[in-house]
Amino acid sequence: MNLYRFRLIPESPWRTPWQSDTLAGLLCWMCARTEGDKVLRQQIIETALAGRPPFVLSDAFPGDRLPVPAAVRLLDSPADQRKTVKRAKWLSRKSFGRLQRGELPTMSDLIHDSGILEYTQLRNTIGRSSNTTTGGGSLFPTQESVLDKDVNCLTIYARVEPGFVEPFWCLVQELAHWGFGSDRSAGKGQFRLDSQLESANELDAPADADGYVVLSTFQPAAGDPTDGAWEAFTKYGKLGPDFGLENVFKRPMILLRPGACFRSQAARGWMGRAIPMHELLAQDVVGHLNGRGASVVHWAFGLCVPLNWPRGDLGGPEPVTTAPAESVQALQPEPKILQRTPRADPDKVTVKVLERRDIGGKVHFFVQEEGKPRGVLAYGIPPPPDKLPQVGEDIAVYRNNRDHRNPQYRWDKPISHHDQSKGGPGGQRPRGRR
Repeated sequence: MNLYRFRLIPESPWRTPWQSDTLAGLLCWMCARTEGDKVLRQQIIETALAGRPPFVLSDAFPGDRLPVPAAVRLLDSPADQRKTVKRAKWLSRKSFGRLQRGELPTMSDLIHDSGILEYTQLRNTIGRSSNTTTGGGSLFPTQESVLDKDVNCLTIYARVEPGFVEPFWCLVQELAHWGFGSDRSAGKGQFRLDSQLESANELDAPADADGYVVLSTFQPAAGDPTDGAWEAFTKYGKLGPDFGLENVFKRPMILLRPGACFRSQAARGWMGRAIPMHELLAQDVVGHLNGRGASVVHWAFGLCVPLNWPRGDLGGPEPVTTAPAESVQALQPEPKILQRTPRADPDKVTVKVLERRDIGGKVHFFVQEEGKPRGVLAYGIPPPPDKLPQVGEDIAVYRNNRDHRNPQYRWDKPISHHDQSKGGPGGQRPRGRR
């Protein structure tokens, strides 16, 4: 299988994470809709169940970044830098290539920001009978994501069988017209392709590597290697609505995140498996699908690239320069008493109150920060009713997110993780209910 990459540019926020199993499942849907069930079964599903997938995908990564291999976090590092290593998410493609060849990354190579901004969007509940909002509004939150301002695209890697390259690319183009993930009919998950399929064979360059790293969300097969490092999580999938069934959830699946590493050579360039439907769904649902002649699988393959297993110490002591004792004594400054000035809270801002809304017994305000679009003030603990601000008043509040297009604000300062570990700002643990 040849290794390719392609880039896409999101044109709207998305609600579903760009994970490889979800993306591959949507490409299968595109095949069913454009080529028919027979082609999907013969060319994709049956070959995947037989351990011969025609294509294997990676997750979508921001820009040219690649995940930090889990084996890097097992290396010894200075005590004051361990959290830095643990929280690192990405490496640049250049740094990743050096790591593949056995050169350990430096602290400056580790990228900590996710490249993706996540925020909460408030939505109204629509009544089925009236097709309008209910009396109280019934606001509920949904999670959405956009690219950070320093990232302009998402990159996906794919291993494709030589005879399936053209059909694969047609499915990707069809998905670009359709949209990705939840609420695509409402405009979410819209994207356009920013490139054609281009070769990514440089990621396969270390031919003598003694390990490999997986770039996908996947589940290992029974015969796959087990000596390695990884991060697992539980995924709760859902069956699509095209089978005449509603709200059918798959059984919980244990999957591994991108960056999993194994001490072995991945001659095939992939690992994992297609999970058959008798492992995914309840028996009555399987009977219903068999009666319709339908076959459902979960695409849990992982795209692998070679990696020289990292060895040694990550980081290390800073170089120390020595000088003659006389010069050291001469250069020693007079001791000074430094007084730290308090830093301004970067999340505390001033906004102008534009409009008041009373929704479901709660007071929300539409506000605007200078130089930014209108946002909503609806979080935290508000002041007493007699001290609520008036329209046109300038007030000090705190940011609740970092989305430049849909800003949200809160009344009080959010509690940090440090405060939560102590039970609150005062260091006292709250009493539990009995």
